[in-house]
Amino acid sequence: MISRIGPWLLAPAFLCLAVAAVMVPLKSDAAPYAFLFDRTEARNEQQRTLHAIVEDSGLSRAELQPLLSRLLPLETQLPVALFVARESGKPIAEVVELRKSERHWLAVFKKTGLKPKVLFGGVDGKAPEPYKAAWIEYRMKREPELTDEQVRELVMLQLAHRVSGQSVADLAHDAARGKTPEQVLSRPKVAKSEASASPTAAPTRAATQMSRGKKASAHGR
Repeated sequence: MISRIGPWLLAPAFLCLAVAAVMVPLKSDAAPYAFLFDRTEARNEQQRTLHAIVEDSGLSRAELQPLLSRLLPLETQLPVALFVARESGKPIAEVVELRKSERHWLAVFKKTGLKPKVLFGGVDGKAPEPYKAAWIEYRMKREPELTDEQVRELVMLQLAHRVSGQSVADLAHDAARGKTPEQVLSRPKVAKSEASASPTAAPTRAATQMSRGKKASAHGR
């Protein structure tokens, strides 16, 4: 019976098996969005970026996990929601609820008492695109009309500034040259001990040389 089955009938069966193999969930998928709370679960730059943003927010897994399905796609919705919650002081659950009921992020800003000004700290007329057009809109109108994408780009700029400590101006110009705020956020944080190691090394060597000079001078006497 099996020998009579033509190859054209077996092909769909093998295709189904191949698709099933591809759809086997990754370890990160077994525990939904595990990478948000554990950097070792992050498998690409986008996941490392989101992990850094969640870590900076200070929210616990218990607070955030139940809301994630309402913030899809995470890469566009989650950073803005966390930014609004922090800047407005509103609970993240309230921000998520407002996002579902409002068409644009600026409407959520208004409902939470936030002014667009919070998006433009460190941004001025010298800022390159994609920030310059948003800045002009903000400066020219009492109630600027910013797209959700413009809001997200400005939020990522502010978050990269907050997490990395780099100036907004430098980050904006780096973005124009191809180094995005997402790339900055995806990098692991440098431990303070490592950051301070190189500055202290030079003074130590200088002190050693000075000490040797004093000893040589004493022997000369």
